[in-house]
Amino acid sequence: MKKLAHEEIIARVKDKIASGEWKPGERLPTTRQLAVDFGLSMTAVREALRVLENQRIVSVEHGRGIYIHNDPSLLDDPAGKLRELEDSTLLELLEARIVLEPELAAFCAERATSGQVREIRLLAERMEEQIRQGIDHYATDLQFHMTIAEGANNPLLSQMLSAISDLSAKGRRETNKLPHSKAKAASYHMLIAIAIEEREADQARSLMKTHISDMIAAVKKALGQ
Repeated sequence: MKKLAHEEIIARVKDKIASGEWKPGERLPTTRQLAVDFGLSMTAVREALRVLENQRIVSVEHGRGIYIHNDPSLLDDPAGKLRELEDSTLLELLEARIVLEPELAAFCAERATSGQVREIRLLAERMEEQIRQGIDHYATDLQFHMTIAEGANNPLLSQMLSAISDLSAKGRRETNKLPHSKAKAASYHMLIAIAIEEREADQARSLMKTHISDMIAAVKKALGQ
């Protein structure tokens, strides 16, 4: 499957670090220059940088620039030993998500900043509109879940979710092909966003668990299990 633009940028950044072309602590070109260098949009670059920052590979310091993280031990694939899971089944990846994401949603309801809460609501609304217009909503879907992880204010859990998200990129697209999956996902996203907005941690946890459980059930049905 062809990589999305931001996924291509992530891979190319990691290649440059692995080859030694970009070294720990080094300042990177501006977002605009990276877009020119990679021949891709600034939107794709920003999305890639957001993922890379979640993975603690780069540090985006507002007013100063973008830097390769200066801890060499973090320059390896953040999935680390999870690399062996690349061939994991979609069900296994969904089971991993259901362990992490309900608690992340609950923490987010308790800890997110007002700005993060607004972004989560806007992402839920954007996904609804993209689905209505038949536009690819994959990046919005991913950003919704990652913003919730950021709002949980636990960098380790956020990094764990980033690793799973990288591994399940193909799986997310496959679940979108299941009957009624897009409409149901949009509805769950909006309900989760509202629960977080209202600081209802238990409700946010329950809704996220139901959202992922619903996908697990749909996958099992499609597989005849």
